[in-house]
Amino acid sequence: MIAITRFASLSGKRVVSQSRFLNPIRSMSVTALEDLDAVEKFSESNDKSILYFTATWCPPCKAIKPIYSELSDIHDKDGIAFGKVDVDEAADAAAEHGINSVPTFIFFNKKVPMKRFSGADRSQLETLIEELKANDSSSS
Repeated sequence: MIAITRFASLSGKRVVSQSRFLNPIRSMSVTALEDLDAVEKFSESNDKSILYFTATWCPPCKAIKPIYSELSDIHDKDGIAFGKVDVDEAADAAAEHGINSVPTFIFFNKKVPMKRFSGADRSQLETLIEELKANDSSSS
């Protein structure tokens, strides 16, 4: 926990006016994948996975990045692996997966691409994560 404290000045003295606690932001559940080999191994080694193709210069990618990280933490217990691929660093992986725009998300169920979409749409991302979870449980 991180304490946030605000100070007010009364007669030259510092006085605590408010204090609250916040949870630190975590992004440990997203795996950065740097080339085609890493992307293939990631998809093969996870029953359920999502690849997020992004670029550092892309404003919608910057907007969806913390949401993707948050969802990875939420769904970590569901056995869904969250991967991130920078299209400039891993152009071979982007070409292999037919990435024409960023951000693009590809959902895999047992190494098979199930769904994909492009854009920074939290609602669509959450919906497809739920479909991925349901698809896997019905095929087991």
